[in-house]
Amino acid sequence: MSPKEHIPTYLQPYQDAVDSYGGTFEAMLWRSKEGQRLRFNCFTNEIDFTGKSILDVGCGIGDFGAFLIESKVDFKSYLGIDAMEAMIETAKERQLHLCEFKVGDAFASKSCLQQTDWSVFSGTLNAMSQEDAIELIRNSFETSTVGVAFNFLSDQCWRNVHSEDLTPASRFNTIELLHFAFSLTPLVSFNQTYLEGHDATILIRKQEVSQ
Repeated sequence: MSPKEHIPTYLQPYQDAVDSYGGTFEAMLWRSKEGQRLRFNCFTNEIDFTGKSILDVGCGIGDFGAFLIESKVDFKSYLGIDAMEAMIETAKERQLHLCEFKVGDAFASKSCLQQTDWSVFSGTLNAMSQEDAIELIRNSFETSTVGVAFNFLSDQCWRNVHSEDLTPASRFNTIELLHFAFSLTPLVSFNQTYLEGHDATILIRKQEVSQ
């Protein structure tokens, strides 16, 4: 994204980070690589990506694609999109097998949500409002042939959510998000055990998992 363009509020923290760190892990605003991997594990423990096409929205430098390869997941294809051009440049330089990367803001342009089996969002929603996140998930569910997996910071945790400062991230109303998920499909999975309640993952499916 050109510095001269207007930067949406939800992207400003990432633009600031890219300005400081370039297209690196630090610019993705993860607290730690360990926390990132726990979130990735939550996806792969719940979803069999074998033979599936994957759209990674807000892919950063392509760490989930690399994680799938390291974990020997036999996925069909992986497309990572991110609004930060510097992130996509770094991701492309990694030359990850079966992985493609493109610059795109999926919230601003629905056309970025190409039809794939699964759409995943890991850390992508943290700087967005809950209303914007819901709109993006709804649009992704429409274009995904199997389902959508996303994580977020949960307000149902042991921390004092009223006094903590997670800027630029914020916690979502977990109960409202679950109600939203069930409004789309009865096939909903929920997990909030992998970071002691700090983070949560919701999976929504269009069809039963093959037995």
